[in-house]
Amino acid sequence: MKYQDFENLMICPECRLPLDRKGDIFNCSGNCGCEYPVYFGIPVIISCKNPVFKVTDFADQSPPDIFFKKYNNPILRLLKQLKPDITLNKQSKKNYAAIAELIADIPQPKILIIGGSIDGQGISALKQQLPTDTILIESDVAHGPNTNIILDAHHIPFKDESFDLVIAQAVLEHVLDPFQCVKEIHRVLKPQGMMYAETPFMQQVHGGKYDFHRFTHLGHRRLFRQFTELNSGVIAGPGSVMAWSALYFMTGFAPTKKIDKMISFCGSFLVFWWKYFDYLYNSQKGGVYDAACGLFFLGKKEPGYVLADEELLSGYRGHKS
Repeated sequence: MKYQDFENLMICPECRLPLDRKGDIFNCSGNCGCEYPVYFGIPVIISCKNPVFKVTDFADQSPPDIFFKKYNNPILRLLKQLKPDITLNKQSKKNYAAIAELIADIPQPKILIIGGSIDGQGISALKQQLPTDTILIESDVAHGPNTNIILDAHHIPFKDESFDLVIAQAVLEHVLDPFQCVKEIHRVLKPQGMMYAETPFMQQVHGGKYDFHRFTHLGHRRLFRQFTELNSGVIAGPGSVMAWSALYFMTGFAPTKKIDKMISFCGSFLVFWWKYFDYLYNSQKGGVYDAACGLFFLGKKEPGYVLADEELLSGYRGHKS
């Protein structure tokens, strides 16, 4: 997807006015004074007043201080591929297949993926079933094989009611204000549009300084209180929690970052098997919700809807009352 295919949807994230493009520069049509360059064919639509990211951070395709770490050394790339995953995600592929069915009859669906520079787990089940006329925009705060646009999810640079579906998989733990980001997702969705999110509950820090939040099941539901619920549940269970905890028990002894990486690599081979206990759990039972590694939510934008807190509390599925 080239940005020319969706630039008519773009607005200035600072003042929400239309953008004018001259060559490889987008200019706000208002008076905020922000300019948005195109680097390597990817528009960088981040406000000039953004306190965390600067447009110039993305002038290099491998910036040193953005979330994703790239390895140029082929041996390090091989070791990264060999390292076992310590999370057992049994649900994402099923969820994306269900979402594909929900949007199958929408004419020329427009989809925004936040944090989509690389494929999220299971998302191929959606991508493989998308109608051929789908406008699929994959955004991130990093260059990547999928990135179509670089943006900050706190200020999504698209017009109101632009999208039929917004996806935020393993993203909202990495933003400063997830409630603001969800508010923006709600704004850019069409009436009856859907949003899908996966967010950790019990996982240790994995994003360094870009790692801020965790949610219980009810905390996750309240985050999306402006959406009616289509489905929600556990992505990974207590077995995955044990694998994470055992690995970080070991890395807690690391005196340096380099040794931390060495322990993390070797330790993964010792603890990954814990995740397979998740096959023994019924993910619909309450005890699993109280001890989940990660959660998902699929909701719909119903104009005027807000989940009441008393209704929220009645939705508790755990055993700890």
